[in-house]
Amino acid sequence: MIKIESLKRIEERKIKEKIKADFEKYLKDPVFMTLVKKYAKESEEFNKNKPAIEKEHDKIIKRVFTSKREAARFIRKTLKIDVKAKDLELVQNSFVTLELKYREADIVYKIKGTNVVILIEHQTRVDKKMPYRILNYQMEIMRTNEGEEECLVIPIVLYTGKEPWTAKRYIREIQDSSIVEDIVLEKMPLGLLGYYTLVDVNKYTKEELLEEEGILSKIMLLEKERNTEELLKTIFKINEKIKEVKTKEKEIVYVAMEVLLGKKIGKEKAEEIMKKIIEEGSDYMLAAEEMIIEENEMIRNEGRILGRTEGISIGEARGREKGISIGQNNIIKILFKNKMTPKEISEKTGIDLSEILRIVK
Repeated sequence: MIKIESLKRIEERKIKEKIKADFEKYLKDPVFMTLVKKYAKESEEFNKNKPAIEKEHDKIIKRVFTSKREAARFIRKTLKIDVKAKDLELVQNSFVTLELKYREADIVYKIKGTNVVILIEHQTRVDKKMPYRILNYQMEIMRTNEGEEECLVIPIVLYTGKEPWTAKRYIREIQDSSIVEDIVLEKMPLGLLGYYTLVDVNKYTKEELLEEEGILSKIMLLEKERNTEELLKTIFKINEKIKEVKTKEKEIVYVAMEVLLGKKIGKEKAEEIMKKIIEEGSDYMLAAEEMIIEENEMIRNEGRILGRTEGISIGEARGREKGISIGQNNIIKILFKNKMTPKEISEKTGIDLSEILRIVK
């Protein structure tokens, strides 16, 4: 664990040596910086076009990190820096550039008594241009403070998406593929330009996230659940775990539960269930599970009936095989409309995922 006093010495040495040298080198290379800005802008556009539900996730994660205690816990675990809540200063609205200021997905802290800045970026999708965006952020923050306080910008990317994270983690990996063999990413120096530390929810088991201290791990656990029944069971487990958590932080977890449950069963039903869970706790568990099971069975039955009806009627006119196919399409559309994901529909119907994606689009 790195003590803050040690961090000051690391910061001093790195700024004077590698970080400062890279900063000056990049500034003197307008062609490269033009390319960085171009790809950083494309990365921004990619992230702006998120679905509404992902933007809701960004807001929830940002609320988590506005808690200095939660941010300090995350930084301690991720960067191995012995930082406490009292050591952190939220600088979102005074320190960063306009480019960063209005984004939902990131948050910026400064460690008091140092020139060290921690940038936390939340991602729900794999962004192949992430190293360019990180480098651009670092350069912008350092340029903003040039001539006043030279700073060390340490980026962390928190990824809560479903697909494996396949983006490069260091700008030089993109520039020169042969360099990968010589790099152990986990041992890169803090604040290296164009490099970020990755925290990937997929690397943790459900048990680890449930037992982990703090509320961020609980929200990451909720993100991992793929079907409604499992999500509901997890909500009850987490509700038991956070009984002693402070009210403000508990409310953030409840909002996350409601948003993610609403994605699957609709906003109104999710609000109704969450109200009961908060009021009755585990006493309501059986009733909630039965409600979800009945709802899913009703959706499946509707799909079967519609499929058979339309399949037969169209089959009389155009042939049974084509009729069943169209009826099957309607089943998929009904399930999708009722908040089931394409992957869940594929698992329940046995239809290839690519075919389901084609139909729902």
